Amino acid sequence: MRIEKNKFIEVLQSSVNNLLNHKEEVNALNVFPVPDGDTGTNMSLTIKSALEEVKRSVENDLGKLAKDTARGSLMGARGNSGVILSQYFRGLAEGLADLKDFTPAEVAHVLTQASKTTYNAVMKPTEGTILTVGRETAEFANRFSKKESTDILLFLGEVLEAGKKSLANTPNLLPVLKEAKVVDAGGQGLIYILEGAYLALKGQGVQSLTGEEAKDLPSQKVSSREKISTDDIQFGYCTEFMIQTESNDVDGFRNKLKPLGDCLLVVGGEGIIKTHIHTNHPGKALEYAVELGQLKDIKIDNMRFQHEEVLLKDELEEMRSQQVESPQQKDKDYGFVAVSMGEGLSEIFKEIQVDQVIFGGQTMNPSTQDFVKSIQAIPAKTIYLLPNNSNIIMAAEQAAEISEKDVRVIPSKTVPQGIAAMLAFNEESDPHEVEEAMTQAIQEIRSGSVTYAVRDTTIKNQEIKKGNFIGLYEKEITSFGDDLEETTIQLIRDMAFDDAYMVTIYYGEDVDIQDAEDLKAKLEEEFEDLDVDIIPGGQPLYYYLVSIE
Repeated sequence: MRIEKNKFIEVLQSSVNNLLNHKEEVNALNVFPVPDGDTGTNMSLTIKSALEEVKRSVENDLGKLAKDTARGSLMGARGNSGVILSQYFRGLAEGLADLKDFTPAEVAHVLTQASKTTYNAVMKPTEGTILTVGRETAEFANRFSKKESTDILLFLGEVLEAGKKSLANTPNLLPVLKEAKVVDAGGQGLIYILEGAYLALKGQGVQSLTGEEAKDLPSQKVSSREKISTDDIQFGYCTEFMIQTESNDVDGFRNKLKPLGDCLLVVGGEGIIKTHIHTNHPGKALEYAVELGQLKDIKIDNMRFQHEEVLLKDELEEMRSQQVESPQQKDKDYGFVAVSMGEGLSEIFKEIQVDQVIFGGQTMNPSTQDFVKSIQAIPAKTIYLLPNNSNIIMAAEQAAEISEKDVRVIPSKTVPQGIAAMLAFNEESDPHEVEEAMTQAIQEIRSGSVTYAVRDTTIKNQEIKKGNFIGLYEKEITSFGDDLEETTIQLIRDMAFDDAYMVTIYYGEDVDIQDAEDLKAKLEEEFEDLDVDIIPGGQPLYYYLVSIE
């Protein structure tokens, strides 16, 4: 059997279609019953990027087409499952580069190379995942290729069935899958891809049932009609400054500023106190600051004026974000890229010196290429990436590896960790010291979140009903119930520790500000030793993101 370019595209298109037709099924294979299952989405976007690259290719050689597939999947990789899938394609390409004839033995070699490459890409491989399915499929292919039968389609059919058996066994290898009564989502996605390819080789290529076309992630910008009106801006001046001081009374300074406004962030260390606040009295905030020491990097923006000019400013920002560094620009020392999943959270990152904010998070993981574009747009000698989600770290690392710049990934798994990392930045430190300080900062933050259950489930003998509110801390469900406020308070009880001094709550797009204020009042009553701050995050799916330090 020979595979020409048109046939190769047909095979890849069939794989894409088969996965797209089952995308939501793969998304639903989530260990937790939360509304953020995105494995099917991530793998679909990754393989669609590979297909688009091949369609653009001028190559005709199978090995070179496979290399284009790997490149396309690499740049389009989203989430951990997408990154692993891109490495699978990379291994396939390495195997196909040496392909002499399409025989069972050579196909077995190609599948083995693909499996080895995925294992090498993961620091701590976990069995019962897509890695296992790929490896056991390849192992079966090697055994079966030594039998007398040389019919390639018969061989491929048997290999596919072996892959399905491997997938069915994943719950026996990974207890959390067994408890949730699901197979591994990444493994299931891989099987749909292999099945689509097999059917195309049989002349039964899968047709799309969804009519879905490749779509970009939503823009991080929103139209002016979607933004809040100036009447809703309670505190009009975004005020930022740094204090050079010998004082260590950060808590006292924070308490002094609290009555002046909201969105208060105060952090100190090594003779520097950084401050951010939305207030109607920026002069008063500066007066308090002067009492502690010398001021620098003062920045005061009138948010009401900014809102009235939002259309023009958004257009200019978009133009700037699309510009690649010009030769006339002088590199600054440091640049930052952060992933954010809400308008309010994005504004916070911009206000604490993040150069490029990529819109994304759960259900909408940015791709490797999204990071690459943001890196290219920043004229800085050293650039730090803040993924702010455990499922985005691998894509960020892949982008850092591709870039010719000095790019370093701070492994932040939550938005609060990302904010803490930025507040730990000291521009007078060297790149290694900056990386160490930011990495240390994320380890000192406890992060939690509150969302809802999308299905009935039992986890650790707890029966959770569809629609229940769920509190998650360190990837564990610690509270759930019918009452959002009580679920959130119980989560914070579980997260609190003896030396904690502050809890920050970012409320989502589905939370009314009055409900957030009521929650704050109850927390202040119960946790007298904790400063409680609420900040509009605007994030979807998650009612509250919680940070305790």
